[in-house]
Amino acid sequence: MSTALVLGGGLAGFLAAAALAPHARQVTVIERGNLPDGPVPRREVPQGHFGHILLGGGADALDSLLPGTVDALHAAGAHHRRIPSGLLMRLGPGWLPDHDSTAYLIACSRHLLDHVVRERLSGLAVAVRTRISVLGLLGGAGRVDGVLVENPDGTRETLPADLVVDATGRHSRTPEWLRTLGSEEVREETVDAGLAYAARLFDAPGGNDGFPVVSIVPVPGRRAPGRGATVIPIEGGRWIVTLSGTRGGEPSRSEAGFDAFLGSLDHPVVRGLVRAARPIGPIRTCRSTLNRRRFYEDGGPAGLTAVGDAVAALNPVYGHGMTVAAQCAAAMRAVLRGEGLHPGVGASIQRRIAQVIDTPWNMAKEQDRGFPGAQSNGLSANGPMDRLARRYGDRLARAALTDPAVSAAYFDVFALTAPASRLAAPAVAFAALRPRRRRPPTAAEAIGRHRRVVELAGQL
Repeated sequence: MSTALVLGGGLAGFLAAAALAPHARQVTVIERGNLPDGPVPRREVPQGHFGHILLGGGADALDSLLPGTVDALHAAGAHHRRIPSGLLMRLGPGWLPDHDSTAYLIACSRHLLDHVVRERLSGLAVAVRTRISVLGLLGGAGRVDGVLVENPDGTRETLPADLVVDATGRHSRTPEWLRTLGSEEVREETVDAGLAYAARLFDAPGGNDGFPVVSIVPVPGRRAPGRGATVIPIEGGRWIVTLSGTRGGEPSRSEAGFDAFLGSLDHPVVRGLVRAARPIGPIRTCRSTLNRRRFYEDGGPAGLTAVGDAVAALNPVYGHGMTVAAQCAAAMRAVLRGEGLHPGVGASIQRRIAQVIDTPWNMAKEQDRGFPGAQSNGLSANGPMDRLARRYGDRLARAALTDPAVSAAYFDVFALTAPASRLAAPAVAFAALRPRRRRPPTAAEAIGRHRRVVELAGQL
């Protein structure tokens, strides 16, 4: 049995620790902040104030790592919603239908999810050290064998490990630390649509029973900036309302600006809901939303692996971040079951994680490239095959609004419960490419299926 260090006490870090625990003599999570006893905000997780969803693929992975966690979330007030029937959503091509599928999501605050995961992890042999700052990696260009840390009293300490797991999020300093060790530069790709957020907490009038996740999704491919808004029902009879706008169309922190942004959306349903609710918190903003992927699977020193946002930070508007974190941990567990824990296992884990990341990464970057002013350090992605793939993607999205078979495949892939190859299956491709025989739901039809929305916002 070997030792492992997990850098970061967020969702990705604790789930990585859960995957490591059965295979290590000692697993230690290193966290730079404090960890509260309850589901309350943490300064180290500023994005926790914004809307979060855990998609089906993430919930399945979470429950396999920490059995009973999904039931515990539901008992604490989290909401289960089927996709698309439990959503009122306006995509670029139109409104979602009421088709049935196996896809689903769990809606709750990030604070609650982190708290429940920490509680479930407490039964495993995992040590947690808080208020510890990681200063760098130890070892050399070919092998990482620990970390240098600073304790709360200012003293420094070296912590050896057979495997170091970077779960420090989208602001990870691992590439910088690897350069210090003489390792080769980590290849990186970025796509930045300039998306900004503004979010606020509201009391849900009459509670959340039967209330869907409501979303107007930013639409790429127009000359104007993409603008959207989401209402997510969470525990305690509350909503998190999040506004999102790409470069040139960012939402404002001011009361008047918040309302004006709602009025600029493609449909007034979210504005109607917000006006029926009572705000119970300040407006918060965030601009740290670019997509960044680091290709650690290309090679690097033994004894190191990266998970979650530290390897692939995705635009939060697509709701894949927590699901990817859970699936990264599940991938780590699968490799450890086959190889055990040893310094060289990091490379095998990283290759398996790359497979997990491919689908959500490609969805996010291709979508964001379509917004005005999007910036990318990668290829232009405007060759004949790229254009053909985008046209097929557009046909799939449109067909998902009218064809039950395409809808089921489309949302299973979106929920990361099915591989992207399912969208190329002959039956799905035929249904997507044939002429449309049905029309998508109108706004009135889509809204009319959700009694609570009609009661609060009216039949808009």
